[in-house]
Amino acid sequence: MTPERLLDSPLWKEFERQTRREKKKPADVLAKLMPEYLEIAEDVKLNAAMSCQAKRSGYTEADAVRLVKEHRAAKK
Repeated sequence: MTPERLLDSPLWKEFERQTRREKKKPADVLAKLMPEYLEIAEDVKLNAAMSCQAKRSGYTEADAVRLVKEHRAAKK
C-alpha cells in the first residue's frame, strides 16, 4: 500500500480519530509504534529460525530443558 492510499484508507481515518481523542498527533504515535513493530518482527524471525534449528537437531523441548538443567548443575 502506498502512503497516499494509506492516508485515504478507513484504517488511517480511524487511527487518526483514536489518537486525536487521546490528544496525540497520529504521526507521533506512529513514530513510536514503528520501532516496536520492527523489534517484534525481528523477534518473530529469530524465533522461527531457532524453532527450525531445534527441529533439525532432533531434540525435543523436554530434552533441551533437561540438558540446560544438567549443564547448570555441573557448573555449580
